[in-house]
Amino acid sequence: MTIVLAHGLGGRSDLPVPLWLALYAGAAAVLASFVALTLLWKTPRLRGADAGRPLPFARVVDARATSIVLKGLGLVCLAGFLAMAWSGPGTSAANPAPAWFYVWFWVGLVPLSLLAGPVWRRMNPLRTLASLFGPARRELPDRLGYRPAVVSLLAFLWLELASGHSDSPRLIAGFVTLYAVVHVTCGAVFGPRWFDRGDGFEVYAVLIAGLSPFGRRADGRLVVRSPLDGLLALGRSPGLTPLILVVLGSTAFDGLTRLPFWNDLTPSVPLATAGLAAAIALTAAAYVGGIRLTRPYLRKGTEPYTGFAHTLVPIMVGYTVAHYFSFALFEGQRGFDPAVADYTLVSTAVIALVQVGAIVLGHVLAVGSAHDRALGLLRAGYRTVGQYPLLALMVGYTAVGIALVSGA
Repeated sequence: MTIVLAHGLGGRSDLPVPLWLALYAGAAAVLASFVALTLLWKTPRLRGADAGRPLPFARVVDARATSIVLKGLGLVCLAGFLAMAWSGPGTSAANPAPAWFYVWFWVGLVPLSLLAGPVWRRMNPLRTLASLFGPARRELPDRLGYRPAVVSLLAFLWLELASGHSDSPRLIAGFVTLYAVVHVTCGAVFGPRWFDRGDGFEVYAVLIAGLSPFGRRADGRLVVRSPLDGLLALGRSPGLTPLILVVLGSTAFDGLTRLPFWNDLTPSVPLATAGLAAAIALTAAAYVGGIRLTRPYLRKGTEPYTGFAHTLVPIMVGYTVAHYFSFALFEGQRGFDPAVADYTLVSTAVIALVQVGAIVLGHVLAVGSAHDRALGLLRAGYRTVGQYPLLALMVGYTAVGIALVSGA
């Protein structure tokens, strides 16, 4: 059993799964789901933001008291984290702040958002602090889109995966403090809409929440709905494609750094930065290539890149679960005691099963979402063949993802 540096902290190097079997099984699952959908799903069924049944306890969730509790919890967590990161021990071996940041917060956003929907939006302490400055002073320009969120998320991912000192409590404290100052200031100037477009963590959490069974209908009601309807509702927010591709590419780079050849290169900050940029660029290039091959089959007036962007979210979540599962189980323990991590908590067989299962399930959901969307966007007579490029893209993503988690 070996220990490797990953995600800014130590982690266990999972034993490889049988690569050939995993690749065949993953590709077969994606292809079989496509064939089944083509035969059984002939017309668009998803209703997106118009779908869902009202929840009986919606009044409690939306109550002012609940909002106060959630906001207060967010502020307490931020204050406690900064106090420990700034004034606690100077190394991650003695300070739990890095585990709190990378595991409890960053990784924790995934299960929190999947299980409870966009709850981080209500807890976000930076949004709460910005609201203390009163109404917005300026209108946020629409032309910015989600670029501020992409930039802020890129800054975090560079810190985590390429900075070379990501486990330093003081560096983390400095990053979070600077992040908070920038976003609270922008939130005070542009109002709450800034966090909808500019806060990378909040936008990321909202994307994941699209797969939650809980969400908001178009009329504002809190409802329970199919996760695929939640994904389609995300499709009404153009400009999210770059952020999704950044997360996908960074996760691929994280898997790449676990392979033996990476350590043979004697990684440095410039090399890691270049590798991170290259992984994001290649991931984006593959998506652009798939969309370009799909364009001839689309109805006139369809914006192709945003039309299918939401279908990448299940893939993003599947990759995230695969890459962070063992990290969360083992390194999360350091949030209680930085000196203790039981690496025998879960067997490598279970880890491998979860990793491959998460990737395959994510791609199957993506195929279902893309199929329903394609039925509405592709021209009549091309509704099957027009899906082949995106299907090939998803099979390719599946193979690369499984190969990376297998250690091949």
